[in-house]
Amino acid sequence: MDNSARLVRTVGRVMRTHYPRFLFGLPVKRGDVPVFTYHEADPAGFAQDLAFLAENGYRTLGLEEYLSQSPGSSDTSRRVLLTFDDARRSFWEVGLPLLRQFKARATLFVPTYWVNNPPLQHGSALDLFMSWEQVRACAESGLVDVQAHAHRHALVFTSGILVDFASPEAISRYDVYDWPMRDRDGSEELGYPRYGAPVYRAAPLLSAEHRFVESSELARRCEDHVLKNGDTEFFKLTDWRHQLQAIHSTYARSTSTGYRMPNQEFVKLVRSEFERCRAEFNTHLGYQPAYLAYPWMLGSPLSLELARESGFKAAFGVALDYRRARNSRPSMPVFGRLKADWLRLLPGRRRLSLGGMIASKISGFGKDQNLAH
Repeated sequence: MDNSARLVRTVGRVMRTHYPRFLFGLPVKRGDVPVFTYHEADPAGFAQDLAFLAENGYRTLGLEEYLSQSPGSSDTSRRVLLTFDDARRSFWEVGLPLLRQFKARATLFVPTYWVNNPPLQHGSALDLFMSWEQVRACAESGLVDVQAHAHRHALVFTSGILVDFASPEAISRYDVYDWPMRDRDGSEELGYPRYGAPVYRAAPLLSAEHRFVESSELARRCEDHVLKNGDTEFFKLTDWRHQLQAIHSTYARSTSTGYRMPNQEFVKLVRSEFERCRAEFNTHLGYQPAYLAYPWMLGSPLSLELARESGFKAAFGVALDYRRARNSRPSMPVFGRLKADWLRLLPGRRRLSLGGMIASKISGFGKDQNLAH
């Protein structure tokens, strides 16, 4: 990926991010309840966070209690909302036992496609996510509110601008979510792609304004070239990328790299994220979710409207979204969230220092961006 383009996006993310006053040693604003988001439950880190909250008199809220707080409330008690995205196995194995130990609460946002670790199309096995039985046990624990994190948790291609090709090094570096959804002769493929697959410019499905549907034939030609020339051994060649670029350029000149999905189909695709998610919840948990945490960032106006029409009452984004939540007029209440590594900067004993944390956050913005986004 072009490092200069990544740098521009990184600077933009830093400038748009909400930095709460407690980062700078000031008290939490009266009536505010900081919201923190985790993905993995690290045994030592999460235990330290919960111990810090307990030692300093912070109460962890349930989701309904958080949402019932009146804006501008004069309540000065110490309260936080802890949220976990993705329904990773670590929440079941580490997060829930620690919540029980500290008598704390959290909200788990579940991407319904990935529960039970679906097999990937090219044979790779997953062992990253919880099962529906484990999700149900969390919901019944009295400590965890289980709500939606969309269905596919997908990126989609947004143009035919080539970013790279899938290689063993890239697949080992990027998470299963970081690979855009691919069209294979009309069928969807999610997760890790086949070696050699072209990767184009992409964005989160629920934040994108359109989808670019890539050529299945072009992808197959690149993948077949890798397979016929040693599979993983092919990537030891110094000119492997040049070979794939030559195949890609030749085919793109004679035919096409793909086409823009018609708007009506794109709207149907976005709507399906909410409808399929709610249907899965109803099947496996016996209720439909009312609240949604968007993957990566707050969704587009179209996405927010479709989510509202599907029955969602409120949505959560990330620290990038505070300004938009405050200044725009979304079709439902929206809230930003802070990354969990800022939790230990809350006022209290054993509070961490700001300097190293900010440096780490700035350097992490570039690393956090996925291959194509």
